[in-house]
Amino acid sequence: MATTPTSRRSIADQLRTEILNGEPDRAPGTVVSGRKLAEHLGCARKTLIGAMQILEQEGLIRPVPQVGYMILSPAASFEARVDEHGHVRPVLAQTGDTTEPVTTAVRKASDGVAAALGGPPEMSVVLRQSVLGRTGAPWAVREIYVPRGIADAAPRLLDPGLVDEAGILDAAGLKETGHLHTISAGPATDQETALLKSRTAVTLSVQRVSYSGEQARSCEFMIIRADRVSLTDWSGNVPNYGEPDAK
Repeated sequence: MATTPTSRRSIADQLRTEILNGEPDRAPGTVVSGRKLAEHLGCARKTLIGAMQILEQEGLIRPVPQVGYMILSPAASFEARVDEHGHVRPVLAQTGDTTEPVTTAVRKASDGVAAALGGPPEMSVVLRQSVLGRTGAPWAVREIYVPRGIADAAPRLLDPGLVDEAGILDAAGLKETGHLHTISAGPATDQETALLKSRTAVTLSVQRVSYSGEQARSCEFMIIRADRVSLTDWSGNVPNYGEPDAK
């Protein structure tokens, strides 16, 4: 009988739970035999290999040729702040925090994006997508959508590398005069799951719409791993939260 994705997924779910719960023989740095794992889980070796490929993509194991699999440390959790400008940033920055570009493309807007930008359904937009990482593991997917008409006046928005979108829009004569941000929760899409390397059932989404006068100049989403990041906000001088007045 052919191995099904569901059976691979169920084996991966069981192993993930054992690793995250710190069960015996699942400590970080432990090397486990594929044969013994298959016996422990009561599954075929082919099913185990499929399950371990899933966990490798999530950063929980690493294959050790001719030996088995090494258990890796789960990505550490941390706090991020939604500041007064609607931007999401880690409360404390760390050396090695990364932003990796994924996609820069012209697309038709989804209904939600078109509505946020005040445009017609399937309006043309420029999508810039990137993945934010900490300690080598992704914690958020950032997507920013700019109406094609605005992007035509700011062609650097189509550059494939990292750019300062806000600065480019300012330079094009569309300085931000206001913003609206909304926080929601929901299941990750298959693409977001792959980019976040996480099978978490729920992600946090911070939507930020930027305005220049009466015109919406961009719509940004931060899709955040809810199993790793907690969102925090504060006002005034609160001890142990870095620089409360930093912008």
